[in-house]
Amino acid sequence: MKKAKIIKNGLTVTENAEIADSFFSRFRGLMFRKSVDGDYVLHITPCNQVHMFNMRFALDVVYLSESGEVVEIHENVKPNKVCKAVRNAKSVLEMRATSASAMGIAKGDVLEIKSY
Repeated sequence: MKKAKIIKNGLTVTENAEIADSFFSRFRGLMFRKSVDGDYVLHITPCNQVHMFNMRFALDVVYLSESGEVVEIHENVKPNKVCKAVRNAKSVLEMRATSASAMGIAKGDVLEIKSY
């Protein structure tokens, strides 16, 4: 997967991100991993809905519009759940539970994802 960093208001939120943009990488997401680092983010694109099957830990799921605006945040989504589709979302960020608020990500923020 491609490495990326997440930027908010010109400041780097994390450099520990990856982009899942192929069928297999989007489908697999974070399934079967035992854990992820506190600042790790998986950007899944295109995507407007996630499932938590075969997950071993809870996630925060941040839904982004085409322009990168945070349109919805589902916090602390437990394993084996299915999130509702978010109509205006074009991609999602998956991260360890409580990470969205710890990174200062809130609904209405505009995030930039830069691959490197």
